[in-house]
Amino acid sequence: MMLAGLRRVGGIGILSVILALSAVFPAAAQGGGTTTNPAGGMTIHVVQRDETMFGIAMLYGTTVDDIAEANGIADPRYIAVGQRLLIPNAHLDSPGAVIVYSIKPGDTLPALALRYHTTAEILAAANYLTNPLRLYVGQDITINQGVEDPAQPIPQAIHYIQPGENLARVALRYHVSLIDLLRANQNTGSWPVFPGQKLWIPAEPENSSGVLQYWPPPFTSCTLTPIPAVQGQTISLHLTTQGPATLSGTFLNYPVQIVTQDATQHSAAFGIHPFTAPGIYPLVLTAVEPSGVQSGFTLYIRVDDGGYGAEEISLDTQQQDLLTSQVTEPEWEKIARIMSTFTSQRYFDGLMGLPSAGAITSEFGTRRTYNGGVLNTFHSGTDFGGATGAPVLAPAAGVVVLAESLPVRGNATIIDHGWGVVTGYWHQSEIYVAVGDVVTQGQIIGAIGSTGRVTGPHLHWEMWVGGVQVDPMQWVRQSFP
Repeated sequence: MMLAGLRRVGGIGILSVILALSAVFPAAAQGGGTTTNPAGGMTIHVVQRDETMFGIAMLYGTTVDDIAEANGIADPRYIAVGQRLLIPNAHLDSPGAVIVYSIKPGDTLPALALRYHTTAEILAAANYLTNPLRLYVGQDITINQGVEDPAQPIPQAIHYIQPGENLARVALRYHVSLIDLLRANQNTGSWPVFPGQKLWIPAEPENSSGVLQYWPPPFTSCTLTPIPAVQGQTISLHLTTQGPATLSGTFLNYPVQIVTQDATQHSAAFGIHPFTAPGIYPLVLTAVEPSGVQSGFTLYIRVDDGGYGAEEISLDTQQQDLLTSQVTEPEWEKIARIMSTFTSQRYFDGLMGLPSAGAITSEFGTRRTYNGGVLNTFHSGTDFGGATGAPVLAPAAGVVVLAESLPVRGNATIIDHGWGVVTGYWHQSEIYVAVGDVVTQGQIIGAIGSTGRVTGPHLHWEMWVGGVQVDPMQWVRQSFP
């Protein structure tokens, strides 16, 4: 059944639960109380008529998400009469549950209040929110579920007024009465609406998806992972639009290159520099429709500290010249230009592999000082130890855009994987590929060595995303985008 009965908070009695449980464990149910599975320690609940997942969660002092996960339910709006549900962490003596919720794109206090049967005022007070309109992605708030049972028809969707629309047209579109529409928006009907104005659509409108939406046209959804964001990590962004549109964005003064996969699906990956100070930063998104109409919105994203350590590197006297700006600056400019490449074709797919079988000897992001100097640099990649001549592998498919010897980085190879994802391989003893070669995941592209500015044989694996240096190991654990 659809989660249309959000107004029913725990709208079932203990007796009905006991009767429901007796269908599974008759002998135990006749003795009263709840019935649990001795093997798994979970209560079993049989869904009754007019029950919702939220009401069931409130009854047992747990959450919708926990019940859905325990039962493998993808969409908790749909449960069937007679369906048996495993209830984790059931507490009949303490209905409702206090949870910590991490704000996601599109969340607002009214939406969360409706979802968890509370009020925006209670949420704001419990979390000391002085400006509830400025929630940010990754913000953690405490929610006491089920403390308020709205008596009025609750909004189920949001509609943005389009040019030429009026309240009567909106009511007709969603098959709701004009009176209910006016009441939901605290409008007496004596003042007009304007393009871009946000309207609550009450009850369960026939033309809505059954979920609260908070996106200005032409946007219909937005997802970001991971949340919260972390220094030196990559963020995956996915957007959908009502129709064809060209999208762009900016974050931390870097452009966000958004690729349209079809007319309405748009994706991007962008990095957060490891020296970015922890805080809240705006992601500005813009859409241009074929008609030329331009619109956009801003998300505020929380960036956390990466917890990077520090180390001192000691170079012998023969490599002292490799620390001078006359040597490092020209090479850096060349590397930065190539590693900031953006190509619209995507070569990578799924998780990246490791470029070496050796043990990791130095992690990305570690703050560094050379020969007792100032701690003002960081390790821009991941180092793998290994004997000279050990193979270096391409972690993903791509095109070779650099293969040459450099003073600081030694024998270096750079692979463009598309969509602004570029990887580099420094200090090799041998390079087995040439510029223009198309490589596949797992292909041997070189050999570990000790060329350039090094203290011993190893492979330095570096990754840039959207022109920003990021931790390549994140891509071994997480698929993008």
